[in-house]
Amino acid sequence: MPRAMLMRAGQQGAGIAVAPAGREAFDAVVAAADPQHAFLRHAWYAADAGERLDALVATRADGSPLAAIPRVRRRVGPARVSEIAGCYWPFRSLPVAVDAGQEELTSLFEQQEVRSFLGPVWRLGPVYSDDPALPRLRAAAAAAGWKSLTRTLGHCFEFDFAGLRADGPWPRTSSQASNRRRERKLAALGEISCRFASGRDWTPADRDAMAKIERESWLAGIGEQAAPKFDDPARRGVWERAAEDPAIAAMMFCSLMFVGGEPAAFAFGIEAGGIRHCIANSYSQRFGQHGPGKLLLYKDFEMAADRGVAKVNWGSGDLGYKSEMGATEGAEILDLLFVRSKILSTGLKRIWR
Repeated sequence: MPRAMLMRAGQQGAGIAVAPAGREAFDAVVAAADPQHAFLRHAWYAADAGERLDALVATRADGSPLAAIPRVRRRVGPARVSEIAGCYWPFRSLPVAVDAGQEELTSLFEQQEVRSFLGPVWRLGPVYSDDPALPRLRAAAAAAGWKSLTRTLGHCFEFDFAGLRADGPWPRTSSQASNRRRERKLAALGEISCRFASGRDWTPADRDAMAKIERESWLAGIGEQAAPKFDDPARRGVWERAAEDPAIAAMMFCSLMFVGGEPAAFAFGIEAGGIRHCIANSYSQRFGQHGPGKLLLYKDFEMAADRGVAKVNWGSGDLGYKSEMGATEGAEILDLLFVRSKILSTGLKRIWR
Protein backbone atom coordinates (compact mmCIF):
# COMPACT_ATOMS: atom_id res chain seq x y z
CA MET A 1 0.00 0.00 0.00
CA PRO A 2 1.58 3.36 -0.99
CA ARG A 3 2.65 5.43 2.00
CA ALA A 4 0.76 8.45 0.64
CA MET A 5 -2.50 6.54 0.99
CA LEU A 6 -1.72 5.88 4.64
CA MET A 7 -1.24 9.54 5.43
CA ARG A 8 -4.95 10.24 5.34
CA ALA A 9 -7.01 9.73 8.47
CA GLY A 10 -8.02 6.11 8.90
CA GLN A 11 -11.51 4.87 8.12
CA GLN A 12 -13.89 4.02 10.90
CA GLY A 13 -14.80 0.34 11.33
CA ALA A 14 -16.72 -0.99 14.35
CA GLY A 15 -15.80 2.24 16.12
CA ILE A 16 -12.07 1.75 15.44
CA ALA A 17 -9.95 4.36 13.64
CA VAL A 18 -6.68 3.39 11.98
CA ALA A 19 -4.01 5.94 11.09
CA PRO A 20 -0.25 6.21 10.54
CA ALA A 21 1.56 6.21 13.86
CA GLY A 22 3.77 8.98 15.12
CA ARG A 23 5.97 8.39 18.14
CA GLU A 24 3.55 9.97 20.62
CA ALA A 25 0.49 8.03 19.44
CA PHE A 26 2.45 4.79 19.30
CA ASP A 27 3.79 5.19 22.84
CA ALA A 28 0.28 5.95 24.10
CA VAL A 29 -0.68 2.41 23.08
CA VAL A 30 2.31 1.01 24.97
CA ALA A 31 1.23 2.91 28.08
CA ALA A 32 -2.13 1.09 27.86
CA ALA A 33 -0.55 -2.33 27.20
CA ASP A 34 0.52 -5.07 29.59
CA PRO A 35 3.43 -3.87 31.81
CA GLN A 36 5.54 -6.73 30.41
CA HIS A 37 5.43 -4.86 27.09
CA ALA A 38 6.44 -1.49 28.52
CA PHE A 39 9.65 -1.42 26.46
CA LEU A 40 7.86 -2.00 23.11
CA ARG A 41 7.91 1.71 22.42
CA HIS A 42 8.41 3.39 19.06
CA ALA A 43 12.14 3.76 19.74
CA TRP A 44 12.44 0.01 20.38
CA TYR A 45 11.39 -0.72 16.80
CA ALA A 46 13.02 2.31 15.16
CA ALA A 47 16.39 1.62 16.80
CA ASP A 48 16.85 -1.32 14.45
CA ALA A 49 14.54 -0.59 11.51
CA GLY A 50 15.32 3.11 11.12
CA GLU A 51 13.65 4.65 8.07
CA ARG A 52 12.34 1.24 6.96
CA LEU A 53 9.83 1.30 9.82
CA ASP A 54 6.17 1.95 9.06
CA ALA A 55 3.57 1.85 11.79
CA LEU A 56 -0.19 2.08 12.27
CA VAL A 57 -2.09 2.95 15.43
CA ALA A 58 -5.67 1.88 16.10
CA THR A 59 -7.88 3.86 18.47
CA ARG A 60 -11.43 3.41 19.64
CA ALA A 61 -14.28 5.83 19.00
CA ASP A 62 -13.63 7.51 22.36
CA GLY A 63 -9.98 8.09 21.40
CA SER A 64 -8.54 5.46 23.72
CA PRO A 65 -5.67 3.37 22.29
CA LEU A 66 -6.26 -0.16 21.07
CA ALA A 67 -3.15 -1.45 19.30
CA ALA A 68 -0.08 -0.49 17.29
CA ILE A 69 1.44 -2.34 14.35
CA PRO A 70 5.13 -1.65 13.54
CA ARG A 71 6.19 -3.12 10.19
CA VAL A 72 9.22 -3.66 7.99
CA ARG A 73 9.25 -5.47 4.65
CA ARG A 74 11.50 -8.43 3.76
CA ARG A 75 11.56 -11.59 1.65
CA VAL A 76 10.87 -15.10 3.00
CA GLY A 77 11.35 -17.70 0.27
CA PRO A 78 9.27 -16.70 -2.76
CA ALA A 79 7.10 -14.24 -0.83
CA ARG A 80 7.65 -10.64 0.18
CA VAL A 81 6.28 -10.33 3.68
CA SER A 82 5.49 -7.71 6.25
CA GLU A 83 7.43 -8.41 9.42
CA ILE A 84 6.80 -7.06 12.89
CA ALA A 85 9.92 -5.09 13.71
CA GLY A 86 12.01 -5.22 16.88
CA CYS A 87 15.61 -4.76 17.96
CA TYR A 88 16.01 -8.12 19.69
CA TRP A 89 14.63 -11.29 18.18
CA PRO A 90 12.53 -12.86 20.98
CA PHE A 91 10.67 -9.59 21.56
CA ARG A 92 9.01 -8.94 18.20
CA SER A 93 5.53 -8.63 19.58
CA LEU A 94 2.82 -5.99 19.20
CA PRO A 95 1.68 -3.52 21.84
CA VAL A 96 -2.01 -4.14 22.49
CA ALA A 97 -4.14 -2.40 25.11
CA VAL A 98 -4.54 -4.67 28.10
CA ASP A 99 -8.33 -4.26 27.95
CA ALA A 100 -8.58 -4.92 24.19
CA GLY A 101 -11.47 -7.28 23.49
CA GLN A 102 -11.32 -10.15 21.03
CA GLU A 103 -14.08 -8.69 18.85
CA GLU A 104 -12.28 -5.35 18.71
CA LEU A 105 -9.04 -6.98 17.55
CA THR A 106 -10.84 -9.11 14.99
CA SER A 107 -12.53 -5.99 13.63
CA LEU A 108 -9.12 -4.32 13.46
CA PHE A 109 -7.62 -7.13 11.39
CA GLU A 110 -10.65 -7.10 9.09
CA GLN A 111 -10.20 -3.44 8.18
CA GLN A 112 -8.98 -2.83 4.64
CA GLU A 113 -6.19 -0.48 5.77
CA VAL A 114 -4.76 -3.15 8.02
CA ARG A 115 -5.14 -5.91 5.45
CA SER A 116 -3.35 -3.77 2.86
CA PHE A 117 -0.68 -2.69 5.36
CA LEU A 118 0.14 -6.26 6.39
CA GLY A 119 -0.39 -7.76 2.95
CA PRO A 120 -1.14 -11.41 2.15
CA VAL A 121 1.72 -12.67 4.36
CA TRP A 122 3.01 -11.23 7.60
CA ARG A 123 5.35 -12.45 10.29
CA LEU A 124 5.03 -12.20 14.06
CA GLY A 125 8.10 -13.37 15.90
CA PRO A 126 10.16 -14.82 17.18
CA VAL A 127 8.03 -14.35 20.26
CA TYR A 128 7.57 -16.25 23.52
CA SER A 129 4.59 -18.58 23.78
CA ASP A 130 3.54 -16.87 27.02
CA ASP A 131 3.61 -13.39 25.45
CA PRO A 132 0.62 -11.57 26.99
CA ALA A 133 -0.79 -10.38 23.65
CA LEU A 134 -0.18 -13.51 21.59
CA PRO A 135 -3.40 -15.50 22.24
CA ARG A 136 -5.62 -12.56 21.33
CA LEU A 137 -3.57 -11.70 18.23
CA ARG A 138 -3.62 -15.26 16.93
CA ALA A 139 -7.36 -15.61 17.48
CA ALA A 140 -8.12 -12.24 15.87
CA ALA A 141 -5.96 -12.93 12.81
CA ALA A 142 -7.58 -16.36 12.35
CA ALA A 143 -11.07 -14.88 12.61
CA ALA A 144 -10.09 -12.25 10.02
CA GLY A 145 -9.00 -14.90 7.52
CA TRP A 146 -5.28 -15.46 8.08
CA LYS A 147 -4.00 -19.02 8.50
CA SER A 148 -1.02 -19.22 10.86
CA LEU A 149 2.10 -21.28 10.18
CA THR A 150 4.10 -21.83 13.34
CA ARG A 151 7.63 -23.07 13.86
CA THR A 152 9.20 -23.66 17.26
CA LEU A 153 12.75 -22.45 17.79
CA GLY A 154 13.29 -24.07 21.19
CA HIS A 155 12.63 -22.94 24.75
CA CYS A 156 13.83 -20.14 26.92
CA PHE A 157 15.24 -20.76 30.38
CA GLU A 158 13.90 -18.98 33.45
CA PHE A 159 14.59 -18.21 37.07
CA ASP A 160 11.51 -18.14 39.26
CA PHE A 161 12.88 -16.38 42.34
CA ALA A 162 9.81 -17.02 44.47
CA GLY A 163 9.95 -20.73 43.68
CA LEU A 164 13.70 -20.95 44.23
CA ARG A 165 13.56 -19.20 47.59
CA ALA A 166 10.50 -21.16 48.71
CA ASP A 167 12.67 -24.28 48.61
CA GLY A 168 15.34 -22.75 50.83
CA PRO A 169 18.01 -20.04 50.59
CA TRP A 170 19.10 -18.98 47.14
CA PRO A 171 21.89 -19.05 46.17
CA ARG A 172 22.28 -22.43 47.85
CA THR A 173 24.84 -22.76 50.62
CA SER A 174 27.13 -24.74 48.31
CA SER A 175 26.85 -22.03 45.62
CA GLN A 176 27.67 -19.33 48.15
CA ALA A 177 30.80 -21.24 49.17
CA SER A 178 31.82 -21.63 45.51
CA ASN A 179 31.33 -17.91 44.94
CA ARG A 180 33.56 -17.06 47.89
CA ARG A 181 36.29 -19.29 46.41
CA ARG A 182 35.88 -17.62 43.01
CA GLU A 183 36.12 -14.21 44.61
CA ARG A 184 39.29 -15.09 46.53
CA LYS A 185 41.00 -16.40 43.38
CA LEU A 186 40.01 -13.38 41.34
CA ALA A 187 41.11 -11.02 44.11
CA ALA A 188 44.57 -12.59 43.95
CA LEU A 189 44.80 -11.23 40.40
CA GLY A 190 43.70 -7.71 41.30
CA GLU A 191 41.10 -5.67 43.12
CA ILE A 192 37.53 -6.69 42.23
CA SER A 193 35.01 -3.94 41.55
CA CYS A 194 31.51 -3.99 40.10
CA ARG A 195 29.38 -1.36 38.42
CA PHE A 196 25.60 -1.62 38.13
CA ALA A 197 23.99 0.94 35.83
CA SER A 198 20.73 1.57 34.03
CA GLY A 199 20.53 2.89 30.49
CA ARG A 200 20.15 6.37 31.98
CA ASP A 201 23.70 6.42 33.33
CA TRP A 202 25.20 3.90 30.92
CA THR A 203 28.38 5.44 29.45
CA PRO A 204 30.45 4.94 26.28
CA ALA A 205 33.20 3.62 28.58
CA ASP A 206 30.78 0.94 29.84
CA ARG A 207 30.02 -0.10 26.28
CA ASP A 208 33.73 -0.11 25.41
CA ALA A 209 34.35 -2.42 28.36
CA MET A 210 31.55 -4.75 27.21
CA ALA A 211 32.98 -4.80 23.68
CA LYS A 212 36.42 -5.69 25.05
CA ILE A 213 34.97 -8.56 27.07
CA GLU A 214 33.24 -9.87 23.94
CA ARG A 215 36.51 -9.72 22.00
CA GLU A 216 38.23 -11.72 24.72
CA SER A 217 35.41 -14.22 25.24
CA TRP A 218 35.07 -17.72 23.85
CA LEU A 219 32.50 -16.35 21.41
CA ALA A 220 35.27 -14.55 19.52
CA GLY A 221 36.40 -17.91 18.14
CA ILE A 222 33.14 -18.84 16.41
CA GLY A 223 32.97 -16.04 13.86
CA GLU A 224 29.72 -14.40 12.76
CA GLN A 225 27.64 -16.90 14.75
CA ALA A 226 28.77 -15.09 17.90
CA ALA A 227 26.63 -12.02 17.00
CA PRO A 228 28.37 -9.72 19.54
CA LYS A 229 26.09 -7.03 20.91
CA PHE A 230 28.76 -4.39 21.54
CA ASP A 231 31.93 -5.33 19.67
CA ASP A 232 29.98 -5.02 16.42
CA PRO A 233 29.43 -1.27 15.74
CA ALA A 234 26.09 -1.80 13.97
CA ARG A 235 24.60 -3.91 16.76
CA ARG A 236 26.02 -1.59 19.40
CA GLY A 237 24.35 1.32 17.63
CA VAL A 238 20.96 -0.36 17.95
CA TRP A 239 21.20 -0.42 21.74
CA GLU A 240 22.58 3.09 21.89
CA ARG A 241 19.67 4.40 19.82
CA ALA A 242 17.12 2.51 21.92
CA ALA A 243 18.61 4.05 25.06
CA GLU A 244 17.98 7.53 23.67
CA ASP A 245 14.36 7.00 24.73
CA PRO A 246 14.42 7.86 28.45
CA ALA A 247 11.65 5.38 29.26
CA ILE A 248 13.51 2.49 27.61
CA ALA A 249 16.80 3.63 29.13
CA ALA A 250 15.27 3.38 32.59
CA MET A 251 14.38 -0.27 31.91
CA MET A 252 17.85 -1.25 30.65
CA PHE A 253 20.42 -2.72 33.01
CA CYS A 254 24.16 -3.16 32.66
CA SER A 255 26.32 -5.02 35.20
CA LEU A 256 30.10 -4.98 34.89
CA MET A 257 32.90 -6.66 36.84
CA PHE A 258 36.49 -5.45 36.75
CA VAL A 259 39.57 -7.25 38.09
CA GLY A 260 42.59 -5.06 38.62
CA GLY A 261 40.81 -2.37 36.60
CA GLU A 262 40.39 -4.68 33.59
CA PRO A 263 36.93 -5.63 32.28
CA ALA A 264 36.26 -9.24 33.28
CA ALA A 265 32.51 -9.90 32.84
CA PHE A 266 29.23 -8.20 31.98
CA ALA A 267 25.48 -8.79 31.89
CA PHE A 268 23.04 -6.68 29.90
CA GLY A 269 19.30 -6.68 29.38
CA ILE A 270 15.97 -5.01 29.94
CA GLU A 271 13.44 -5.24 32.75
CA ALA A 272 9.68 -4.69 32.54
CA GLY A 273 6.58 -5.98 34.28
CA GLY A 274 8.57 -7.76 36.98
CA ILE A 275 10.59 -9.76 34.42
CA ARG A 276 14.31 -9.32 33.91
CA HIS A 277 15.25 -10.25 30.34
CA CYS A 278 18.92 -11.21 29.97
CA ILE A 279 19.92 -10.21 26.45
CA ALA A 280 23.66 -10.81 26.71
CA ASN A 281 26.24 -11.91 29.25
CA SER A 282 29.87 -12.82 28.76
CA TYR A 283 33.30 -12.96 30.39
CA SER A 284 36.93 -12.49 29.37
CA GLN A 285 38.85 -15.73 28.95
CA ARG A 286 41.80 -14.06 30.67
CA PHE A 287 39.91 -14.57 33.91
CA GLY A 288 37.72 -17.46 32.79
CA GLN A 289 39.19 -20.21 34.96
CA HIS A 290 38.04 -18.34 38.07
CA GLY A 291 34.41 -17.90 36.98
CA PRO A 292 33.93 -14.10 36.83
CA GLY A 293 30.84 -14.44 34.63
CA LYS A 294 29.03 -16.72 37.04
CA LEU A 295 30.10 -14.65 40.04
CA LEU A 296 28.73 -11.47 38.46
CA LEU A 297 25.47 -13.15 37.46
CA TYR A 298 24.86 -14.33 41.02
CA LYS A 299 25.39 -10.77 42.26
CA ASP A 300 23.13 -9.36 39.53
CA PHE A 301 20.33 -11.87 40.12
CA GLU A 302 20.45 -11.50 43.91
CA MET A 303 20.05 -7.74 43.57
CA ALA A 304 17.11 -8.21 41.21
CA ALA A 305 15.40 -10.72 43.50
CA ASP A 306 15.89 -8.47 46.53
CA ARG A 307 14.21 -5.62 44.59
CA GLY A 308 11.17 -7.78 43.97
CA VAL A 309 11.80 -8.98 40.42
CA ALA A 310 9.69 -12.12 40.04
CA LYS A 311 11.42 -13.84 37.17
CA VAL A 312 14.51 -13.79 34.98
CA ASN A 313 14.08 -14.79 31.36
CA TRP A 314 17.47 -16.04 30.20
CA GLY A 315 16.71 -16.82 26.57
CA SER A 316 17.76 -20.04 24.90
CA GLY A 317 21.19 -21.62 24.54
CA ASP A 318 23.38 -23.76 26.80
CA LEU A 319 21.40 -25.08 29.77
CA GLY A 320 24.49 -26.40 31.58
CA TYR A 321 25.57 -23.48 33.78
CA LYS A 322 22.07 -22.03 33.74
CA SER A 323 20.53 -25.12 35.32
CA GLU A 324 23.39 -25.27 37.80
CA MET A 325 22.40 -21.79 38.96
CA GLY A 326 18.73 -22.77 39.22
CA ALA A 327 17.22 -22.06 35.79
CA THR A 328 14.47 -24.30 34.45
CA GLU A 329 12.90 -24.70 31.01
CA GLY A 330 10.34 -22.01 30.32
CA ALA A 331 8.17 -20.83 27.45
CA GLU A 332 8.58 -21.96 23.86
CA ILE A 333 10.06 -19.54 21.34
CA LEU A 334 7.66 -19.32 18.40
CA ASP A 335 7.93 -17.84 14.92
CA LEU A 336 4.64 -17.30 13.10
CA LEU A 337 3.63 -16.52 9.53
CA PHE A 338 0.07 -15.38 8.89
CA VAL A 339 -1.08 -16.15 5.34
CA ARG A 340 -4.41 -15.21 3.72
CA SER A 341 -4.17 -17.34 0.58
CA LYS A 342 -4.69 -21.09 0.94
CA ILE A 343 -2.46 -21.76 -2.08
CA LEU A 344 0.30 -19.53 -0.74
CA SER A 345 -0.07 -21.10 2.69
CA THR A 346 0.49 -24.56 1.21
CA GLY A 347 3.56 -23.34 -0.69
CA LEU A 348 5.11 -21.64 2.32
CA LYS A 349 4.36 -24.39 4.83
CA ARG A 350 7.37 -26.56 4.00
CA ILE A 351 9.76 -23.61 3.69
CA TRP A 352 8.68 -22.15 7.02
CA ARG A 353 8.73 -25.35 9.07
